Amino acid sequence: MRYKDEITGLGSRPYPLDRERRRRVLIAMAEKELTISKLSRTIGIAQSIVSQVISGRRLSLKTEKLIAKFLGKSADYLFPYRQPEEIKAMRIAEQRAKCSEVPRVKQKGKAA
Repeated sequence: MRYKDEITGLGSRPYPLDRERRRRVLIAMAEKELTISKLSRTIGIAQSIVSQVISGRRLSLKTEKLIAKFLGKSADYLFPYRQPEEIKAMRIAEQRAKCSEVPRVKQKGKAA
């Protein structure tokens, strides 16, 4: 398996968002005029799991292969393997982005 032995060095789930992976899958889905909901129903896997696999937050070789087969694309193209260093860098970038977000404060007596 592609992930079984490597996952130990990747840290814990959820994994960081993989923008390239997500973009590739969404383009392939758009070509077939599919939504994540319709794709998940067709391949028989819960929508939340399909969404997490597409975004890279969950690693599942079985689900990746099903999605790729249904979309008529290579699993290696849609879901590129990431080295532990790449995942670590994505996680750091994601944490930095979260730290720079400005929280919205709800004022008393005013509707949001």
